[in-house]
Amino acid sequence: MQQKYFYHIVFWLLSFVLCSFLLSYDNNWIEALLLSLTYLPITIASAYLISDYLIPTYLLKGKKLKFVLYVIYLIIAAIFLTLLINTVVLIVIADYQFKMMPPATRDIAILNTVLFLIVFLFVAISSIEKWRTTENEKNEALKNMAEAELRFLKSQLNPHFLFNTMNNLYALSLKKSDKAPELILRLSALLEYILENSKKDLINLSDEISTLEDYIYVESFRFGDRLVIEKDIQIQNTQFIKLPPLLLITLMENCFKHGGKNNTEKLFINYSLQEKDDKLKIQFSNNFIHTEHNPKAIGLKNIESQLSYIYKENYELHKTHENGIFKIEIYIPVR
Repeated sequence: MQQKYFYHIVFWLLSFVLCSFLLSYDNNWIEALLLSLTYLPITIASAYLISDYLIPTYLLKGKKLKFVLYVIYLIIAAIFLTLLINTVVLIVIADYQFKMMPPATRDIAILNTVLFLIVFLFVAISSIEKWRTTENEKNEALKNMAEAELRFLKSQLNPHFLFNTMNNLYALSLKKSDKAPELILRLSALLEYILENSKKDLINLSDEISTLEDYIYVESFRFGDRLVIEKDIQIQNTQFIKLPPLLLITLMENCFKHGGKNNTEKLFINYSLQEKDDKLKIQFSNNFIHTEHNPKAIGLKNIESQLSYIYKENYELHKTHENGIFKIEIYIPVR
């Protein structure tokens, strides 16, 4: 706010100097300064009336005709006040002799043109500044909204996953299985990863792959021998590549969710990661029952929203579902 006032003061000081320069004659600067102090209040009042009242009250609300009419009325009133001041100048300074008046006050058209050029220059600068401020506030609001939405998307973990895992853990504990501690350890690591990294925009691919293995291990207890997973990772330095957190896990969750609804058939999942031409190619595929598959799954919508927020237009996502196989391919920049 203080910066705004500073700019306004600077603008009107420069305008005062300009008016004094235009009104000066024979280096009579005292006379020019007095005339500027007399005319400038009309200019200032006109500028703020247009900028702070007429534009927001009428122009921005679509009342263009009223805005134009009131601006015309304002110009007429300002010209009238200028004429009134010139009359006082003619009487007091020039002693009723027109030729004795300061040269700049003799031509009303030029005088008012100069004054209103200052007015419209102020209105233009002020409008641009207000538009810029509004755009910044709008962009900031959109950014905050997008970040809030992204945090919400990242925080979503399928409750059925936790429910099934708890059931599996309970069953293992009844059998006093040696696998129970490992399952608890993997589940704990998975939940810790989600809590610590879900707020980040990007994480190391190596961490995501490690957590993906934990997720697969936990889910494998639900499918047993029916689960067949193939993977192909053709990346040398996964620790140097960044990607959005939970991206791979959400894709794998989608495979389990929509590919494992038939309790009698095997679930085939294939995923691959490749680095090519400064792009990370992510591919997941799984078999599914056509009547039960939902290509508009919430998980995939979340992925698209996340990629759009982080990469804007600089990513690709392709989905196909045919012959009982659903496949999704994603290309994102290597960071």
